[in-house]
Amino acid sequence: MMVMSFDELTKLPPLTTEEIGIIENARPLPTDDCPEMSDEELRQFRPWYDREKQSVTLDIDVDILNYFKRLSFETGVSYQELMKMFLMQCAREEMKPAFA
Repeated sequence: MMVMSFDELTKLPPLTTEEIGIIENARPLPTDDCPEMSDEELRQFRPWYDREKQSVTLDIDVDILNYFKRLSFETGVSYQELMKMFLMQCAREEMKPAFA
């Protein structure tokens, strides 16, 4: 498994038209045969597992969503996880948006 920062992920080469088509037409895979993981196993592979979380509803531009979905296809990391990684990086570095 390779660990990359969000900045490294954004420097990956762009997707081809064929790859974008695959992403846009993707269907979920059945996971019935996946074994259940214990809390300890989840903690080992997902250090954020125990963190307190809060669900929110957020309207996101389609272009932004598609960007993270393409990045997800390139990296093998879910687009939701990539968005959380990016927001965590912003929070850690105390980034502020640039207003035009």
